[in-house]
Amino acid sequence: MPNQIQVKSRKSKLPPLGWRKNASVNAYQAPPKSRLRRFLRLIFNPVTLLSSLLLLLGVFLTLTYFWFEYSDRVDGLLRGEIFTRTAGIYSAPKTLKDNENIAPENLVVYLKSAGYIEKNQQADASRSRYQIGENQIEIEPGNTALIDGKKTFPALKVEFKKDGKSIAKITDLDNKATVKKAQIEPKILSSVAAEGDGRRKAVTFQDLPPHLIRAITVTEDRAFFEPFVDNLIRHFL
Repeated sequence: MPNQIQVKSRKSKLPPLGWRKNASVNAYQAPPKSRLRRFLRLIFNPVTLLSSLLLLLGVFLTLTYFWFEYSDRVDGLLRGEIFTRTAGIYSAPKTLKDNENIAPENLVVYLKSAGYIEKNQQADASRSRYQIGENQIEIEPGNTALIDGKKTFPALKVEFKKDGKSIAKITDLDNKATVKKAQIEPKILSSVAAEGDGRRKAVTFQDLPPHLIRAITVTEDRAFFEPFVDNLIRHFL
């Protein structure tokens, strides 16, 4: 066989330059997250969780405060207690006199119309109260008897004669003294309440004080008492 000529290749058997740099991985790139995961991450993060906890704590403390603030009032309402309405229109105070012809039941009717309740009745502690005894009635004014922070009407014990038709003796329990006459709280003619609530009484125009008439008139028309000519000139000018 003829001798074969071996041709040597000029290509180097070594790997090309920079093959390690091209073949190496610089960094791992994770696939992008889904929109749902990004949305949940936007909501549930340390900042939002801390803010939510602080908000819940504030709501809890607020509800706790109002719970303790109004729980006693609500319990009182459930027991039948009511708040005393002090705003309204009242009559003149009633004057009790020694030997006055008034029966115990009539005095009780007046006290009830003035907002009094029986002493043993469950109600607001500030309410005025009365207690019926044997031929006597004890009158204990409450906070409604205070005018400008001062007690105006004293606590009284009214004793009646045996026939029960007139007053035999009036005792001022505050001063521990017997008096000839004493005033008790006035009746409420109309209270500031909703339509149909409260105790109301129809009065005539003659029963209204002159100052009240002028106050209402001026409130409705401030120029009512001024001459008509002056109002006409002011209107056109």
